[in-house]
Amino acid sequence: MVAEKSSGFTHNRGSLGFWVFVVVCAYFGFALYMLVPSALFANELISHYALYQGLMKVPWWIVLFYSSELSGLVAGILRLVAGFFALYSAVLFWRKKESAISLIRGKVSTALLFEGGYYLSLIPSVVLGFVFPLTGGGLWYFDTTPILVVLLVNGVACLTMVMVIPPFLFKLRSKIKQVSSSQDIVKWSCLTSISYLFVVFWFNYSISWVATLIPWARRAQPGMRVLLDPINLAGFLATVFGLFLIAIFGLMSTLPAIKKLPVELSLRRIGATIIAFGGYFVLMIFLYVLAGGYAEHPTTWYEIIVPHNPNLWCVTFLFLGLPLLASRKIRR
Repeated sequence: MVAEKSSGFTHNRGSLGFWVFVVVCAYFGFALYMLVPSALFANELISHYALYQGLMKVPWWIVLFYSSELSGLVAGILRLVAGFFALYSAVLFWRKKESAISLIRGKVSTALLFEGGYYLSLIPSVVLGFVFPLTGGGLWYFDTTPILVVLLVNGVACLTMVMVIPPFLFKLRSKIKQVSSSQDIVKWSCLTSISYLFVVFWFNYSISWVATLIPWARRAQPGMRVLLDPINLAGFLATVFGLFLIAIFGLMSTLPAIKKLPVELSLRRIGATIIAFGGYFVLMIFLYVLAGGYAEHPTTWYEIIVPHNPNLWCVTFLFLGLPLLASRKIRR
């Protein structure tokens, strides 16, 4: 186990456990919140099947379209189940601290399993993202959606998440379930966290911005000129460059644990990374409201960053980083 080197970490442990509980509450609560529109949309698709069938006409495309669009409901259910087990574990950890480790091991493993399933459920969207461009856009997909937008958002971004995230989650799950050494669990926890920073957030959101720079006549996407708006430019820079720097700083802060080096880890650096990460979502929500939301800017980015963003719960990381920032160093 990690041995504390300073009383500062011991002093802040109760606060840390509470904020872990808050973050997991947000994770579970937002999964429940996002499940509602997913269920309503799925109901609309099913109840209007005859209409969509008439628009699409090609049987195999209808199957692929419905598999992709209904996967959102499947993903929502999987994340909700993951959130339930994560929340139960967080409550025990907050109340019982280290004595709860043996009690929550199985629950955390189950949460990781369903979280991995959440990303695997994106596979139909990946297939659609590459098949639609191959058809030259000749099939119906929400009217005049540009081929490149579908390729980037459904294809490239989702494929990267499917290929990278589940393996790390399942590897971490195996380490926890097999009662591996704490050093191994810390290593794979860090690797999984860094993979989320680079792939789920920086790469995925940057791809969304690239898709926003593609001209789309029926939306407010005039191409590169979209960046002439100062609010758009701020969001672009914070995402493409700011998130990348946060991910790099997080990698450098956790590198000793990843390499299993016998050196001190700085909880302050890790806390600063977490605060900056949570602050990014605060900034994005602020810019979204300042810009007038999707109604005023119906672009790919404004559609994804708030209305269809399953990760807005990450705003609570801003508070989780505070007790870590107030801590000193620890030796593994």
